[in-house]
Amino acid sequence: MNPTLCRILFAACLALSGCGGKLVYGEMQEPTLVLSQPLGQTVPGAPQIPVTVPQGLVSFTFDVPDIPLSGGSTTSNEGGFTIGSSMKLNQAALIMSPSSNADFNGFDTLTLTISSSTQTQILARYTKDPANLPGQTIVLRPVDDVELLDYLTATGTGSKTITLDVSGSGTLPANSWTADVDLDVRLRVSAGWP
Repeated sequence: MNPTLCRILFAACLALSGCGGKLVYGEMQEPTLVLSQPLGQTVPGAPQIPVTVPQGLVSFTFDVPDIPLSGGSTTSNEGGFTIGSSMKLNQAALIMSPSSNADFNGFDTLTLTISSSTQTQILARYTKDPANLPGQTIVLRPVDDVELLDYLTATGTGSKTITLDVSGSGTLPANSWTADVDLDVRLRVSAGWP
Protein backbone atom coordinates (compact mmCIF):
# COMPACT_ATOMS: atom_id res chain seq x y z
CA MET A 1 0.00 0.00 0.00
CA ASN A 2 1.14 3.53 -0.78
CA PRO A 3 2.81 5.10 2.34
CA THR A 4 1.10 8.46 1.71
CA LEU A 5 -2.31 6.79 1.55
CA CYS A 6 -1.53 4.93 4.81
CA ARG A 7 -0.69 8.24 6.53
CA ILE A 8 -3.92 9.82 5.27
CA LEU A 9 -5.99 6.84 6.47
CA PHE A 10 -4.21 6.87 9.83
CA ALA A 11 -4.84 10.63 10.24
CA ALA A 12 -8.51 10.17 9.28
CA CYS A 13 -8.89 7.38 11.88
CA LEU A 14 -7.32 9.58 14.56
CA ALA A 15 -9.64 12.47 13.65
CA LEU A 16 -12.70 10.22 13.78
CA SER A 17 -11.71 8.74 17.13
CA GLY A 18 -11.58 12.27 18.61
CA CYS A 19 -15.20 12.87 17.53
CA GLY A 20 -16.67 9.71 18.98
CA GLY A 21 -16.33 7.94 15.62
CA LYS A 22 -18.66 10.40 13.85
CA LEU A 23 -17.99 11.49 10.27
CA VAL A 24 -19.57 14.88 10.93
CA TYR A 25 -19.43 16.38 14.42
CA GLY A 26 -20.19 19.80 15.85
CA GLU A 27 -20.45 21.23 19.35
CA MET A 28 -21.73 24.53 20.73
CA GLN A 29 -21.06 25.76 24.25
CA GLU A 30 -22.46 28.85 25.89
CA PRO A 31 -20.69 29.36 29.27
CA THR A 32 -23.29 31.76 30.65
CA LEU A 33 -26.88 32.50 29.73
CA VAL A 34 -29.07 34.28 32.28
CA LEU A 35 -32.75 33.33 32.34
CA SER A 36 -34.76 35.85 34.35
CA GLN A 37 -38.38 36.21 35.41
CA PRO A 38 -40.38 37.79 38.23
CA LEU A 39 -41.08 35.56 41.21
CA GLY A 40 -44.75 36.07 40.44
CA GLN A 41 -45.95 36.35 44.01
CA THR A 42 -45.61 38.55 47.06
CA VAL A 43 -44.22 36.98 50.22
CA PRO A 44 -45.87 38.52 53.30
CA GLY A 45 -43.73 40.12 55.99
CA ALA A 46 -42.95 38.02 59.04
CA PRO A 47 -42.40 38.61 62.77
CA GLN A 48 -38.75 39.36 63.51
CA ILE A 49 -37.88 36.06 65.17
CA PRO A 50 -35.58 33.35 63.77
CA VAL A 51 -37.49 30.57 62.04
CA THR A 52 -36.83 27.55 59.84
CA VAL A 53 -39.03 27.05 56.80
CA PRO A 54 -38.26 23.49 55.64
CA GLN A 55 -40.21 23.78 52.39
CA GLY A 56 -42.55 26.11 50.64
CA LEU A 57 -41.30 29.56 51.65
CA VAL A 58 -41.78 30.19 47.93
CA SER A 59 -42.68 27.62 45.26
CA PHE A 60 -42.93 28.59 41.61
CA THR A 61 -42.50 27.42 38.05
CA PHE A 62 -39.79 28.95 35.94
CA ASP A 63 -40.52 29.33 32.22
CA VAL A 64 -37.69 28.01 30.05
CA PRO A 65 -37.35 29.76 26.68
CA ASP A 66 -38.25 27.81 23.57
CA ILE A 67 -34.77 26.41 23.00
CA PRO A 68 -34.83 23.17 20.98
CA LEU A 69 -32.98 21.03 23.51
CA SER A 70 -33.57 17.42 24.37
CA GLY A 71 -33.15 15.99 27.85
CA GLY A 72 -29.64 16.14 29.22
CA SER A 73 -29.13 12.55 30.26
CA THR A 74 -30.41 11.26 26.94
CA THR A 75 -29.76 11.99 23.31
CA SER A 76 -32.18 12.37 20.45
CA ASN A 77 -31.96 11.43 16.81
CA GLU A 78 -32.99 14.02 14.22
CA GLY A 79 -32.53 13.40 10.49
CA GLY A 80 -29.80 10.84 11.13
CA PHE A 81 -27.88 13.12 13.50
CA THR A 82 -27.37 12.15 17.13
CA ILE A 83 -28.00 15.26 19.21
CA GLY A 84 -26.98 15.61 22.85
CA SER A 85 -27.67 18.63 25.00
CA SER A 86 -27.00 19.80 28.53
CA MET A 87 -28.05 22.78 30.68
CA LYS A 88 -26.48 23.21 34.12
CA LEU A 89 -26.59 25.93 36.75
CA ASN A 90 -23.72 28.38 37.31
CA GLN A 91 -25.60 30.27 40.04
CA ALA A 92 -29.08 31.44 40.99
CA ALA A 93 -30.10 34.80 42.45
CA LEU A 94 -33.15 36.42 44.01
CA ILE A 95 -33.14 40.16 43.39
CA MET A 96 -35.48 42.56 45.20
CA SER A 97 -36.23 45.87 43.51
CA PRO A 98 -34.34 48.90 44.86
CA SER A 99 -37.68 50.43 45.87
CA SER A 100 -38.50 47.43 48.06
CA ASN A 101 -38.51 48.18 51.77
CA ALA A 102 -36.95 44.78 52.59
CA ASP A 103 -33.70 42.84 52.22
CA PHE A 104 -32.28 39.32 52.61
CA ASN A 105 -29.86 40.20 55.46
CA GLY A 106 -31.76 38.17 58.06
CA PHE A 107 -31.50 34.84 56.20
CA ASP A 108 -28.94 32.41 57.62
CA THR A 109 -29.49 29.78 54.93
CA LEU A 110 -31.50 29.52 51.75
CA THR A 111 -31.95 26.39 49.64
CA LEU A 112 -33.28 26.15 46.10
CA THR A 113 -34.76 22.75 45.24
CA ILE A 114 -35.72 21.60 41.75
CA SER A 115 -38.37 18.95 41.17
CA SER A 116 -40.29 17.06 38.53
CA SER A 117 -43.11 14.55 38.89
CA THR A 118 -40.56 11.78 39.55
CA GLN A 119 -37.59 13.37 41.34
CA THR A 120 -36.48 16.18 43.63
CA GLN A 121 -32.96 17.48 44.22
CA ILE A 122 -31.24 20.40 45.94
CA LEU A 123 -30.04 22.70 43.18
CA ALA A 124 -28.33 25.59 45.00
CA ARG A 125 -27.67 26.92 48.47
CA TYR A 126 -26.78 30.13 50.30
CA THR A 127 -25.10 30.27 53.71
CA LYS A 128 -24.78 33.61 55.49
CA ASP A 129 -21.40 35.29 55.73
CA PRO A 130 -21.86 37.97 58.45
CA ALA A 131 -19.02 40.01 56.91
CA ASN A 132 -20.81 40.14 53.53
CA LEU A 133 -24.55 40.48 53.96
CA PRO A 134 -26.56 40.04 50.75
CA GLY A 135 -28.71 43.17 50.89
CA GLN A 136 -31.39 43.01 48.20
CA THR A 137 -29.57 40.43 46.02
CA ILE A 138 -28.96 36.97 47.40
CA VAL A 139 -26.81 34.58 45.34
CA LEU A 140 -27.15 30.82 45.69
CA ARG A 141 -24.28 28.57 44.55
CA PRO A 142 -24.85 25.18 42.91
CA VAL A 143 -24.69 22.19 45.23
CA ASP A 144 -24.11 19.49 42.61
CA ASP A 145 -23.74 19.33 38.86
CA VAL A 146 -27.51 18.95 38.31
CA GLU A 147 -28.77 18.44 34.75
CA LEU A 148 -31.64 20.93 34.48
CA LEU A 149 -33.01 19.39 31.27
CA ASP A 150 -33.90 16.25 33.24
CA TYR A 151 -36.42 18.37 35.18
CA LEU A 152 -38.17 20.08 32.25
CA THR A 153 -41.94 19.71 32.17
CA ALA A 154 -43.80 20.33 28.92
CA THR A 155 -46.91 22.46 29.23
CA GLY A 156 -50.04 22.13 27.13
CA THR A 157 -48.98 25.12 25.05
CA GLY A 158 -45.69 23.54 23.95
CA SER A 159 -43.48 25.59 26.27
CA LYS A 160 -41.38 24.08 29.05
CA THR A 161 -41.06 24.87 32.75
CA ILE A 162 -39.05 23.78 35.75
CA THR A 163 -40.49 23.75 39.27
CA LEU A 164 -38.42 25.39 42.00
CA ASP A 165 -38.94 25.61 45.76
CA VAL A 166 -37.16 27.96 48.18
CA SER A 167 -36.68 27.03 51.84
CA GLY A 168 -34.47 28.53 54.49
CA SER A 169 -33.75 29.62 58.02
CA GLY A 170 -33.10 32.88 59.81
CA THR A 171 -35.12 36.03 60.27
CA LEU A 172 -37.42 36.64 57.33
CA PRO A 173 -38.01 40.18 56.01
CA ALA A 174 -40.43 42.17 58.17
CA ASN A 175 -42.12 43.75 55.16
CA SER A 176 -43.85 42.04 52.26
CA TRP A 177 -41.50 41.44 49.35
CA THR A 178 -41.16 40.02 45.87
CA ALA A 179 -38.13 39.52 43.66
CA ASP A 180 -36.85 38.65 40.23
CA VAL A 181 -35.30 35.22 39.87
CA ASP A 182 -32.15 34.84 37.76
CA LEU A 183 -30.83 31.45 36.71
CA ASP A 184 -27.35 31.75 35.23
CA VAL A 185 -26.88 28.55 33.23
CA ARG A 186 -24.36 27.02 30.85
CA LEU A 187 -25.44 25.20 27.70
CA ARG A 188 -23.76 22.52 25.63
CA VAL A 189 -25.19 21.00 22.47
CA SER A 190 -23.45 18.47 20.23
CA ALA A 191 -24.49 16.80 17.01
CA GLY A 192 -22.85 13.98 15.14
CA TRP A 193 -23.54 11.85 12.06
CA PRO A 194 -23.96 8.96 11.49
